Amino acid sequence: MQKFDVDDDLAALVESLAKKKPFENLSFNDALRRVLQSHLATALPTEQRNESANLLSEPNSPPRWEPKKTPTPSVSAWVERVPELKNRTGLNSWKAVCVQLNIETAGDSARRRLKNWVRVNRPEWPNVPDID
Repeated sequence: MQKFDVDDDLAALVESLAKKKPFENLSFNDALRRVLQSHLATALPTEQRNESANLLSEPNSPPRWEPKKTPTPSVSAWVERVPELKNRTGLNSWKAVCVQLNIETAGDSARRRLKNWVRVNRPEWPNVPDID
């Protein structure tokens, strides 16, 4: 969201125009919104006033950007299908399985390293699932 610098005298003016009660505590955004709403109510024709009121009624903040993270296949479902690992405890991540089998990940994806290791060293084990 874009940030704006506001001079102290302008902030004081907005605050004095917006406060209707003596000790009302308003944020600058709420005060500015109130001033604009009262100005628009008197200055604009009815049609434009309704449009502007809709814009001012709720803050237009963009949705927060969340990084898209691809879900990983279930480790426990795969471990349950491997007889040699089924009875081991603490295998709740692909990294934990790699540590148990002494597979060095060296910063790579533990699931991808395990998949390659299973293909070469344990072809009879079920395939490590791919990300869909």
